[in-house]
Amino acid sequence: MLTKEVLKRVISDQRRFFLDTQGFYKRKILDLPEVKKAVLKTSEIIIVTGVRRCGKSYLLRLIWQKIKKQLKTNAEFLYLNFEDERLVGFETTDFTLLLESFFELFEVDKKGKVFLFLDEIQNIPYWQKFLNRIREDKKYKIFISGSNASLLSQEISTQLTGRNIPFYLYPFSFQEYLWTQSVVVKEKDFYDLEVKTKINKLFRKYLSSGGFPEIIRTNYRPLLQEYLRNIIYRDIVLRYKIKYEASLREMVNFLLSNIGTILSLEQLSKMTRIKNITTIKNYLEYLKNSFLFQSVPMYSYSIKQQIYNPDKIYICDLGIYNELGFRFSKNQGRFLENFVFNELQRIYPQIYYGKSSKWGEIDFVISQNNKISHLIQVCTDLSAPKTRDREIGSLLGAMKEYNIKRGHVLTLDYEGKEKYPEGEICFVPAWKYFLKK
Repeated sequence: MLTKEVLKRVISDQRRFFLDTQGFYKRKILDLPEVKKAVLKTSEIIIVTGVRRCGKSYLLRLIWQKIKKQLKTNAEFLYLNFEDERLVGFETTDFTLLLESFFELFEVDKKGKVFLFLDEIQNIPYWQKFLNRIREDKKYKIFISGSNASLLSQEISTQLTGRNIPFYLYPFSFQEYLWTQSVVVKEKDFYDLEVKTKINKLFRKYLSSGGFPEIIRTNYRPLLQEYLRNIIYRDIVLRYKIKYEASLREMVNFLLSNIGTILSLEQLSKMTRIKNITTIKNYLEYLKNSFLFQSVPMYSYSIKQQIYNPDKIYICDLGIYNELGFRFSKNQGRFLENFVFNELQRIYPQIYYGKSSKWGEIDFVISQNNKISHLIQVCTDLSAPKTRDREIGSLLGAMKEYNIKRGHVLTLDYEGKEKYPEGEICFVPAWKYFLKK
């Protein structure tokens, strides 16, 4: 059990850190209408989750700044990051002591609201019971964050009485990266050669550096290796009590060398020398729960077919991919395809790949309201006739089968439109496609 003295020091120290937003970058998620409503007008617990170091703590601080501007009455806040080493040994019974320490430190208006920002709270036993108790008091508005998908599990949702609203936070998108470079793109800029050249140059830099906030700020890319080590060790090895860390790392390296490839559990077992298929399956689940990798299933009208067909795997940030030796100059296709996936997942919750014996493979199939809305191929170079015929042929075949009149091929820089009996194909630079979204 911790003492009030320790808790007060931690609260005071972390409060100064929390209020310092100098040099912070804007995050697009805060402009979304549904997010604004959830932050300011609902009583539900807000859950912010995403890969380690993607800016969740920064987002909580930006949320508080936005709240302060909107509130017409006095309000106070308590921020606590449970990864502070001074909180080692924090127990369920210490939650009451924490609130007592807070109220002794700060005068709170009886009619005012108290905003709780609790970072990495999932590390504390029975934290859900504490939140369920205090959320009954309308005085509190609660935000929690963590770097593990366990916060989004059905079990947690059930344990948190009433509704909770999840926010998924990712490393910076390309548009957010442009904002950090003081570049705000307007419609007319797409037709300005000088601006387009600048954007294209920044795009290639983004593809190799990625979107982690601290990497963008410092340009010190060796940090990415430290991020990867922490994700593997703290979010997977420690959490799931992995005995053979070397096997897990071997699997991570294999996945990185096969980004965008359809991989079955049997293939993974053969190539990584991990013989137990259940272990392979568990490792994949742990890697996805840490948000390091995400998988894309094959599209099928049959749920059974979706389950039994292998997935494609993508990394959360291209900076990690590049830092571990997979250079953009030698892997342009994989970099671009992974970039497209990372951008798509911010927009669409249902993303698949397409595959058919009739027409081949489609990189991305987007479904909205149980109906296919977009078909997307990704190709860096269409100059080779064989490549062009394959990519366009597969897209046209899928367009015909799914009755889609417009398909897209996202490229590095080629742009144009072509009409076929099946419909229209738009060739769009990938950066431009998402900046227009």
